[in-house]
Amino acid sequence: MDFDFGSLLAFIIFGVTIGVVYGIVALGISLIYSGLDIVHFAHGEIYMFGAFLGLVLSQQLGIPYPGAMIGAMILAALLGMFIERVFYRRLTRSGGGYTVAGMGMIICGFGMSVALMNVAFLIWGADAEPFPVDFGIEPLEINDISIPPSYLLTAVVSLCLMGILNYFLRYTKIGLAVRAVAHNKDIAFLMGINVPLFISLIFGLACALAAAAGVLVGPMQSVQVEMGYLMLLKAFAAAVVGGFGSLPGALIGGILVGIFENLGAAYISASHKDIYAFLLLILVLMCRPAGLFGVVAKVKA
Repeated sequence: MDFDFGSLLAFIIFGVTIGVVYGIVALGISLIYSGLDIVHFAHGEIYMFGAFLGLVLSQQLGIPYPGAMIGAMILAALLGMFIERVFYRRLTRSGGGYTVAGMGMIICGFGMSVALMNVAFLIWGADAEPFPVDFGIEPLEINDISIPPSYLLTAVVSLCLMGILNYFLRYTKIGLAVRAVAHNKDIAFLMGINVPLFISLIFGLACALAAAAGVLVGPMQSVQVEMGYLMLLKAFAAAVVGGFGSLPGALIGGILVGIFENLGAAYISASHKDIYAFLLLILVLMCRPAGLFGVVAKVKA
């Protein structure tokens, strides 16, 4: 097969587009991990709920696509804060801060995943639902490959969301308090920060990011109840590749996973597309067990 630079460029663009979506979901996983030191295994279902909420707001209520995305993010944030407050917080104990209950929280995450999926089945059924959106711009043509406008706008919107999140966490008082809670909950508590409230805020922010990813993916794929499982695995791979708990690493890891799997599908085998993300995960862990941007904690005797 002759090498075609234009086709390679198109596949890389496809990979970056889906990769930044992986990065958004991985950012949410990393935020929750930073706040509670656990992996939220129901995060894929929050992503699925966000996609369906965006579909309902856009197609049934007639809200424009940008407004539907914002609405889905707000509703998903409220859902995440409700889940954390009503279910997860009961598995924690409060002392000088906010300490998780370990394995109980993980099991609860699995249970919440199953519960949310079954609720979605009852509401929307098992059939895949199309999410048509007219963006009003022409596809980008590279050689014989056409890149739909949804892919281009997804990459732009995803990068904008990450820029807004970075500004929020670095340059606002609430964002600095969120970072303080994520870094050390006990010290944050002693500084007068309402740690349980900010844990809920972290959950809500992470769920809003997952919902945004679901609404962005909707026009590129059909929306269905089982879409969250595979996204959770890809986002988890992205978070581990970038360095678990590292927010910049989640973005870079997502882009690398997206590019790697798209190039593998294009030049090796499209039928094994979902395997390549985990091959990259294995390769990175063999070379850097903490991930590309992860830090290995040194424990002194």
